Amino acid sequence: MDATIGGAADYNAASVREGWHSLCDPTVQFGHPELTKLLELWVSHAGATGIPPRREMSARMLKTMLRDVAIYERVPSPAGRRYRVRLIGSGFAQIVGDLTGKFIDEAVAAEIVPRWHGALDATLGAAAPLRFVGREETNGMIFLTGEFFSAPLMADDGQVNLVLGSARYSGKRQWPEIEAETRQMLGLD
Repeated sequence: MDATIGGAADYNAASVREGWHSLCDPTVQFGHPELTKLLELWVSHAGATGIPPRREMSARMLKTMLRDVAIYERVPSPAGRRYRVRLIGSGFAQIVGDLTGKFIDEAVAAEIVPRWHGALDATLGAAAPLRFVGREETNGMIFLTGEFFSAPLMADDGQVNLVLGSARYSGKRQWPEIEAETRQMLGLD
């Protein structure tokens, strides 16, 4: 099983080392207004713990964004941890497939599992929202690039083992252009 990633810097180091077409931006300066709106909603429900309870980020609360939302659950396993997809909206599912109820390591190609786990690990490790940019590599969709919102949620039992995600995809810009722009913005060059 791949090593656990602790935050944005660890994710970006792993991305370079492993050749992932993805970067993590801890500044959460989203280009897409719907992702900014989701960030504002998350922050408004964070409360005293700094992380919203899952029950506060309900389907009713997320109604206008639900088709582009996913919720992942980190589950302990003998190999360390696994992630189960608890919910995936129809828009998200059109790109990555309907993964509801499935474990990522059983539902996506083995070569991209570490990247998925890395992004979810980074989110839980940061205990804060993160912005990711990347080239989609699921289901042969490499012509798409995306901007991704990822933020931790607290389960009903008080554990912070859930991740709320959302994505906006486009085929207008190629990954090398987005990568260069993001690397420069983050001072990674």
